[in-house]
Amino acid sequence: MIRSLVCAATLLAALGLTDRTAAAVRSSIIPETTARRHGLTRPWFTQIQLDRGRARVSSILLHEEVLYVQTDRAMVHAIDGETGATLWTRQVGRPGHPSLTPGANRDYLACINGSHLYVCNRYNGDLLFEIEVGGAPGAGPAVSEKRAYVPMVNGLVIAYRLESLTDPMYELGKVKTGVTEEEKAALEENRRENLRLRQEYIPPLACQSIGRTLVQPLVTRQNPAEEYVAWPTDRGHLNVGRIDRNREDSFWVKYRLETDQEISAQPTYRPANINDPADFGIIFAASRDGFVHAIDERNGQSLWRFSTGEPLVQPAVVVEDDVFVATQPGGIYCLDANTGREKWWTPQIEQFLAVSKERVYVTDKVGRTLTLNLKTGARLDTIPLPPLPIKLINHRTDRIYLATHTGLVQCLHETELSEPIRHGEHRTKKMVQQPAGGQPQPGPGAAGGQPQPGGPQQPAGQDDPFGNDVDPFGGGQEVPDNPAGGGNQGQDPLGGGGNPFN
Repeated sequence: MIRSLVCAATLLAALGLTDRTAAAVRSSIIPETTARRHGLTRPWFTQIQLDRGRARVSSILLHEEVLYVQTDRAMVHAIDGETGATLWTRQVGRPGHPSLTPGANRDYLACINGSHLYVCNRYNGDLLFEIEVGGAPGAGPAVSEKRAYVPMVNGLVIAYRLESLTDPMYELGKVKTGVTEEEKAALEENRRENLRLRQEYIPPLACQSIGRTLVQPLVTRQNPAEEYVAWPTDRGHLNVGRIDRNREDSFWVKYRLETDQEISAQPTYRPANINDPADFGIIFAASRDGFVHAIDERNGQSLWRFSTGEPLVQPAVVVEDDVFVATQPGGIYCLDANTGREKWWTPQIEQFLAVSKERVYVTDKVGRTLTLNLKTGARLDTIPLPPLPIKLINHRTDRIYLATHTGLVQCLHETELSEPIRHGEHRTKKMVQQPAGGQPQPGPGAAGGQPQPGGPQQPAGQDDPFGNDVDPFGGGQEVPDNPAGGGNQGQDPLGGGGNPFN
């Protein structure tokens, strides 16, 4: 009798907890009627499957319109950013070990769980590569076309080679003439489903920096000759490392920017416009001393710096020619990405969310979602949304992504924008203009073309946009190639050499 009463009480308590959980989820869903009153629509919401009593959402990554939601129980959920459909779910690592924010490239998703690096197929979640990093990772990895960069607490950044194995049939299909668009799509789908990585042990390259590396690195320049990766340290240094893809034998700090206080936010990057031969990439860094720095990715020369007078702990968000900077006490600046000129400032703003054609979406110090005028920063509207603690900083599209720690994920966008605005797409997609006569037009900055606004102009043949002047801000110090302790010469920095997969 007593056992029956205990079982009944347990069942009632469980039902009560379920009801309270369901009620909490319902209260966090943004009503479509509320969204419509403010010119928005909520196209989807989804609840990822997790144990709400034990698991919590730890990070969200947006890459190519797919959300990768990671929990503190080592589960990764891939969600279509436009439909909310779950593409795949996989446990990556061990539930009892901490997971850090993942990184992604075109094909791969890299995760750090405990002291292990895992690389998955980004399209279906298949595990392709695993290795123990042999130390204490300080932040999540960055992924280039050929490598996964793992930052260690002691300032070491380790570059693991990701060697793809290509299906010969796919290669034959690529060179085959007369392939239809449907056949190309089928070949690409087959390639995505059957991605593989070479399992033989390749000694990684490593680069030592000064201070502790507690922020996720960022891959910037990539071309057939070289690749760059940027990472900050708690000593106030922004390091930019280089790997020569022709030699593949060393990884060193090419230059560094030194600030007065810690850089606790990930650097951001505006790539060069591939349609403008004179254009170049810009790396932006925000530090706790209140300065926003813009440096030329080619040589580390300072283009400009802007003082907010207040600590900066969030990244400087670059969207087209605008840089949005939210200060720690509250307030957001909009700066010109090319000159550092202040366009406007709005007080009491805590975080940038997204930007559309004419509006900027932000949150204020009390958690409200606000709409600002893109040109002036004037407040246009306050949107009464339920308290949602996870707010994604989205510099890639106009979509607003919000979530709870218990796995409820939602999307908002302006009603008329059924297709997302993909910021910066014109910079990375080759545009060919054909005049009436059939001859291609010279691109901006090409011979015979007129200089275009949107980037500092420089004389032909000079890498330094400031001529021979000394950098007035003291940043971008050139580091000699392969300084002592700055990189290894083809040796395994971890002392290994055996195959970890045997």
